[in-house]
Amino acid sequence: MEPGFLKFEECFMERIWGGDQLRRVLGKAVPDGKIIGESWMIADHAEHTSVVKEGPFSGCTLHQLMEKDRIGLLGANAATTGDGRFPLLLKLIDAAEDLSIQVHPDDELAERLGEPDSGKTEMWHVLGMEGDSRILLGLQAGVTREVLEKCLLEGGDVAGFMHSFPVWGGESFFVAAGTAHAIGGGALLAEIQQNSNITYRLYDYNRRDKNGNLRELHVDKGLSALRFEDEEECPAEPLCLETSGALREFLAACRYFAAEKVFPGGGRLYADRGKSFHILLSLEEIITLEGNGGICSLPRGEAALVPASMPDWQVMGQGAYLDYYVPNLYEDIIVPLRQHGYAGHRIAQLGGNSRENDLATEVATKNMHS
Repeated sequence: MEPGFLKFEECFMERIWGGDQLRRVLGKAVPDGKIIGESWMIADHAEHTSVVKEGPFSGCTLHQLMEKDRIGLLGANAATTGDGRFPLLLKLIDAAEDLSIQVHPDDELAERLGEPDSGKTEMWHVLGMEGDSRILLGLQAGVTREVLEKCLLEGGDVAGFMHSFPVWGGESFFVAAGTAHAIGGGALLAEIQQNSNITYRLYDYNRRDKNGNLRELHVDKGLSALRFEDEEECPAEPLCLETSGALREFLAACRYFAAEKVFPGGGRLYADRGKSFHILLSLEEIITLEGNGGICSLPRGEAALVPASMPDWQVMGQGAYLDYYVPNLYEDIIVPLRQHGYAGHRIAQLGGNSRENDLATEVATKNMHS
């Protein structure tokens, strides 16, 4: 399969808490008469697999492209899911109401419970907000399983046990599997995640579905997934460096994905053929992707997938964009940030607040052998 820039049809998902910012703010062609909470931008999941909307592979699904040339699409750093699918899922979330307080399992627990998907670690970047929007992330110090279970079984609101962060737009939150979390009403955000759709609802404000029934909770599974010993959660602090005139803000990194916010400064050259695919999401204005695979324009709120086999290519324009890829944590994250003077503990926080996150472990290992 000849490498080329890939753009896909969006899939709009109805959600009881959905809003209208996808249509009103980003100008998306959301179907009338439906409450839309998510746009699945790039997905290869049993619930939906994205369809290429233009170019030589128009009409092909992402899953079909995986079957054609998995190595050329993914690169050396990435691996498929257990059932041979693309490893990441990119979506936009448009929340008019608060989402449930929930948690996702890690890979080990998902397998042990016989779930159809892997675990789910994710990362949010807030595109905008309306009203007094907040993010709930992580349990407060001293909250034990016993205390939380008693509250949940009594139908109590557990939001008071969690850290709460106001958002204005531009914040990033790394949400490791096992972290209790909730997105507040009014938030519009981009979410990159493991290709999994497993969610355990802990509390849902006694909300009812369209048939008038209380929405299902998953207290037992949720409690088994939760981590109770982590340090205090907080928004990730971006770490910045410059590459040939382009400003790169490292937002998050783990074994599954890395996320950068890039200000191209007119042009950002990519010359890492064969390492990882890249998923780009335009944030502000039109950016243009140029390479041997042709030219691809991305207006605000649109995304493209660049296969790992793409020869040297570049992003042209002045507007910022998000760049998601699968890193070699040492070569792609630790080395360049250390060369720019960042200490190990600051680099490690890009992987979340667990003492044993992927980056913290990698930093400690390299320190021990250096």
